[in-house]
Amino acid sequence: MREKSRVFVLAMLLIMLAARPVQAAPTHSGELPAKGAIAMDLATGHILYEQDADRQIPPASLTKVITLYLTFEALQEHRLSFTDTVLVSPEAARAGGSRMSLRAGEHIIVRELMKGIAVASGNDACVAMAQHLSGGSDNQPFVEAMNAKAKELGMTETVFKNPNGLPAEGQLTTARDMLRLSASYLRRFPQALTFHSMTTYVHNNHNHHNANRLLTTYDGADGLKTGFVQAAGYNNVVTAKRGDTRIIAVVLGARSAGVRTAATHKLLDLAFKRQSEGQYLAVLDEQKGRGVLPASLARRDPREDQDLKAARQVADLRASQVVGNVAAQPAPEQDGKSAQNLRLVERKTGRGEYAIQESSFQSRQKAERRAQHLEKKGLPVKVVATKLGGSKWYRVLVGPYASIDAAKKTREKMLTRGSVMEE
Repeated sequence: MREKSRVFVLAMLLIMLAARPVQAAPTHSGELPAKGAIAMDLATGHILYEQDADRQIPPASLTKVITLYLTFEALQEHRLSFTDTVLVSPEAARAGGSRMSLRAGEHIIVRELMKGIAVASGNDACVAMAQHLSGGSDNQPFVEAMNAKAKELGMTETVFKNPNGLPAEGQLTTARDMLRLSASYLRRFPQALTFHSMTTYVHNNHNHHNANRLLTTYDGADGLKTGFVQAAGYNNVVTAKRGDTRIIAVVLGARSAGVRTAATHKLLDLAFKRQSEGQYLAVLDEQKGRGVLPASLARRDPREDQDLKAARQVADLRASQVVGNVAAQPAPEQDGKSAQNLRLVERKTGRGEYAIQESSFQSRQKAERRAQHLEKKGLPVKVVATKLGGSKWYRVLVGPYASIDAAKKTREKMLTRGSVMEE
């Protein structure tokens, strides 16, 4: 009878042990040459490694992850589209540190700005995007939204002071908080990896290289962001996928770019190994958030903001003089078609730029779909809103071109192809 009781007790103990997670051996500070580190299986939330994960240090350019997070939320809520045009302010163009080489007065579409943020780590691009979404030259509403979103996601040890991570007193984060942000970002916007996995990006004849070396040296790596400021050292958030397993690894405060790469490589290897063995330390305490833009941005519409509208009218949208065989006054618009068969439009920007009106619509959504179709053909495109005869129209413009001859050449190519209007 006693023997049966012993067997029963042993069996129960085995069942209880089997039901508990297999704990990895405790990690000790200093195992990785970094100030803080953490790694997680995105699918399960299992923490596979951590080292001083709650130590506060400046985030540097990892800040750009939340800048892109808010940009994707604005896109999701249709307050923004990939083909919307952003006017680059002098303040944005003057941003120091890593830049995507923006020029004051330049017009650039949202999609290109996002590439500049993700690949070139453009501090200028971040300011331009923040100002655009804030509705003016002040980017404070955007910074308020950054901190509101951080609070929503449970980033209790993080404070943001600017949209790009340039040094600012009191701007701090932790490895654990960056993991929370990155996990939410990848779950909500997996399409973001299209930008983060790019290794090079060219803008204004400047070739920019992604500082994430693991994109080309680590099997399965496809993002996410690097950063450096003197007060922090070298930071990294890297994600890699092998089979059905996606790992997020955060390394903060390495002493050099090479050490950062090596430490993150080692952390990813360890994380994949522990995941395959069913070992983990804990489950990340995550907050889902509201899933909408914070109030400081939600009450603003960059498309309708009066200051931005006025700036665009002065710098981009004036089309009072039409050149070529077109009359001085705009012709009546036709929904879905060019008013005068791909007419040339002189854009009064102070530099004598020209564009081709390819089509026009009374629906912004249709115009944007058309613009995306033309972009796939390799054409520079933007959607411009205008009022004619009391009605609002959305013109699909190809350009700008610096000379009328360059615009005419493109126009001739578009006309001779004969299939420009076909989807």
